[in-house]
Amino acid sequence: MNRLLLPLFIAVLSLYVVACNDDNDQKPEPPKPSQETEDTEESTEWKIVETSNIDWDGVKMGNITYQTLVYSFSETGDFNGISEKLDYIDKLGASAIWLSPIHPAGSYHGYDVMDYDAVNPQYGTDSDFDKLIATAHSKGIKVYLDYVLNHTSSKHPWFLDAKHDINSKYRNFYIFSSDPGNDIKNQNIPMFEKDGYNSGEWFTLDESEARSDIYKFTLNWNDKTITVSKADTPDKYDGKGDKYLWYGDISEAVPMNDMGDGIYERTIDYSSTWGFLIRTSTTTWNGGTKYGAPTSTSRITLDKPFKLDNTTANDIQFDDVQTWLYHSMFYTDAFADLNYGNITEIEENETFKAMVKSAQGWIDRGVDGFRLDAVKHIYHSATSNENPEFLKKFYDHVNEYFHKSHNDDIYMVGEVLDGANTVAPYYKGLPALFEFDFWYRLEWAINNSTGCYFPSDIMGYQELYANSRTDFIEATKLSNHDEDRTAYKLGNNENKMRLAAAVLLTSAGEPYIYYGEEIGMTGNKLNGDENVRKAFLWDEANKQGDSETSLLSSYRKLCRLRNSTPALYKGKISGHETYNSKNTEYKNIAAWYMTCKDPDQKLLVIHNFSANNANIKLEDPTDNCLLTLGSVESCTENGAKYIRLGAYASAVFNIDK
Repeated sequence: MNRLLLPLFIAVLSLYVVACNDDNDQKPEPPKPSQETEDTEESTEWKIVETSNIDWDGVKMGNITYQTLVYSFSETGDFNGISEKLDYIDKLGASAIWLSPIHPAGSYHGYDVMDYDAVNPQYGTDSDFDKLIATAHSKGIKVYLDYVLNHTSSKHPWFLDAKHDINSKYRNFYIFSSDPGNDIKNQNIPMFEKDGYNSGEWFTLDESEARSDIYKFTLNWNDKTITVSKADTPDKYDGKGDKYLWYGDISEAVPMNDMGDGIYERTIDYSSTWGFLIRTSTTTWNGGTKYGAPTSTSRITLDKPFKLDNTTANDIQFDDVQTWLYHSMFYTDAFADLNYGNITEIEENETFKAMVKSAQGWIDRGVDGFRLDAVKHIYHSATSNENPEFLKKFYDHVNEYFHKSHNDDIYMVGEVLDGANTVAPYYKGLPALFEFDFWYRLEWAINNSTGCYFPSDIMGYQELYANSRTDFIEATKLSNHDEDRTAYKLGNNENKMRLAAAVLLTSAGEPYIYYGEEIGMTGNKLNGDENVRKAFLWDEANKQGDSETSLLSSYRKLCRLRNSTPALYKGKISGHETYNSKNTEYKNIAAWYMTCKDPDQKLLVIHNFSANNANIKLEDPTDNCLLTLGSVESCTENGAKYIRLGAYASAVFNIDK
């Protein structure tokens, strides 16, 4: 090459290299330092950002709660196992644990409670539970119980007594009706709005147990009626009938005796979980050969003729067979919904009193708070005011009792599995609610490399909540026991998982950590909930605990910072002037301030939601960096300070006031 052209070629090549290093169409990297600037105070060389030591006195101020499943968290799956693992939770920095339901139940998960006042013997004894409480408290860890307010197990003694005895003192603890559609329409059941009937939510009382007795069945074929009366002894078939009783779990056709003049009789030892039908053929089911009830709510009364129908031909059931409402989420008869009656009379309702009393009993045992399950399903309209009003009454009664032995308020958080718009009115009833939109928006933002909208989304939710309660507590979270795990949703990418943790623990609210998230446990619900509730991987936790760069170490570092930094654990979030939802040039950046007044502290929190480097000009007078995760470098150019965030990296700076 002509030596005269060489300097020009080098200059053009240098410009090309700089342009190629431009990430995400953002501000190009400052040039490398020249010989003339190396000895000056200003340096344009990228240097790793140094962080100051986190000065933590060990007091857990961060309000971080660790969610455990009693049956999955420890190797032994019991109270003693959790007691032995409290050092791990303590080292993580959690100030509370939320236990999955601890009561006797018919299922592994425990949400079908059979006794609100007892502990599940599979998890240990009363003494074992008391030891867990005492050990947790000795380490500065509070204990919250999962508490199910809207239904019991259908095997709960209250329900078993109520279903078998119309005069039972527990009869009004549940919702019974011979005609639920009309009763709801006519507003005879206060738990529902008039358009709240769903036939799939109602089950006959005899579905789980057979109705058994000796009955005489008299069929009048002239007017197509059937009369049933109690009898003493079954009879035999005389070989002449062409009409049949169809009943029982094996559903065999039993011939009736032809008595002449269109009358047929048969006395049998009757047993059936579903009722009975009349058939005119044992080989043909359709074509008008099946006779039953005209509607699904029609009932036969003993000793009274019942008109048969061969068009709809519903199962014929007895009038003392009522129906009960199951938990409206699961379409199963394993649950029986509790009846709290008219909301205006809730404090006099015996069901309400019983549930309050049980909660008070756990306070006497040392429990510090409750996570209330599925609270939008207590009264059966998610848009009504009854549920927030119910929750306020429940909270006030339990909190008043709590004050007898404590100086502070009881902690109570509600699960409203819905978006922020639906959640917001529930703050009229409870101080804390889970914010599911936090994780929904965060997961989308990370997987779409778009962080610029996230802070404004969070602040928008806060505006909604403030309309109902000024001192609201956002219970923020990533995944939980009802959702695909965080690792699965983020493609098992450890850098993305670390970023999700960083956002959770450096933003507003009071965060929850689902057991195993901190070590990257994965799982999805494609083949059942059990896949996101598997046993904790203790070997993996021990391995990661020995590594400075592991996901677990990142969680511990984040929790330590939150526990020791007032602007994080009690500060307010506000948007950044430059890097925000309007600045889509830097769409991968999520930035916000966390500020508190006592002590006076303001932080700059900044995250890179993409796999590419991001170069950011620091416009705030930062005096030191409190935390970095991933690659974070800085340099200065013409008096301005820049940072370069690597893939999914995070940084927290203290702003000099």
